[in-house]
Amino acid sequence: MTDTAKDTAARLREAGLRVTRPRLAVTEALRGMGGHRTADEVHAHLAEQGVVLPRTSVYNALRALAGPGVVLRADVGPGAAVYEFTDTWHHHFVCAECGRVSDVPCLVGAKPCLTVGDDVGEVDEAQIIFRGTCRHCLASNPSNPSDTPAAPPSSPGAHPPGDRAGDPRHGR
Repeated sequence: MTDTAKDTAARLREAGLRVTRPRLAVTEALRGMGGHRTADEVHAHLAEQGVVLPRTSVYNALRALAGPGVVLRADVGPGAAVYEFTDTWHHHFVCAECGRVSDVPCLVGAKPCLTVGDDVGEVDEAQIIFRGTCRHCLASNPSNPSDTPAAPPSSPGAHPPGDRAGDPRHGR
C-alpha cells in the first residue's frame, strides 16, 4: 500500500468509515485527478487506470465519502454533482461564460456556516454557489468593461488544474 493510500485509509477510519477497495480507489482517483469531478469522470479515470469497479460502486463510494466530509460534494447547477478531494470546507463559484468551477473559501471555515430559524430543523451543512463571470472570461472579453485584471494561473482566485472549463452542464 502506498503512503497516500495509507493516509487515505487513516482518513476513512477517522471519519468512521470502513476501509473498502471502492472507497480507497475513488478517494485516490479524486486526489490524483484534482479539481471538481463527476462520478462518471471518476469511473472513467479508474477504468483508464485499469481499476475494474462497477459504476454503481463509484456512486455508492462517493455518497459514503461525502457524508462525513472525506470528499466534498457540490451541486453546481444543472447536470451532475461534482466531487473533490479536499481538507477544508468551502463554497464554489461557477462561471456563466465558460462553466469553470472554482473554490471560494468559507469565512467561517466549517459547516454549517449559515444558520436558519429554529423551526426548520437541524442543519448539517449549507452550500453557497456563487454565479457570475470569472476573471479569465472578463479579461478575454474586450466588450465587457472591467477594472479587474485576469488572475495569472498560479495566483489565488485562478482556476486550479482539472476544473470543469467549458462543460455546458455547469453554469449555463
